[in-house]
Amino acid sequence: MPAHHSPLPTAATKQLERAIVLQVLRDDHRERWSDKQIERAIPDFKPEAIQKAIVRLEAGGVICCLDEFIGASRCAQYLDSLELIGI
Repeated sequence: MPAHHSPLPTAATKQLERAIVLQVLRDDHRERWSDKQIERAIPDFKPEAIQKAIVRLEAGGVICCLDEFIGASRCAQYLDSLELIGI
């Protein structure tokens, strides 16, 4: 069976996904974010692109979506506590 390969992410896709991860890991905001809060925090990207990035990040186990809220996964939180995630 041939291996399934996803297309490589563009620089803009990587930038958007990093921005979302950094938002959900902020310590000056409650743990969960709504889609609208993410969209307001990252106004340089279209809501459709943000929604697609959220789906990819959730599929990769980086964020968790529960009801209508988004938060960092336990793994992302742990990596952040190890100071492996930063600007």
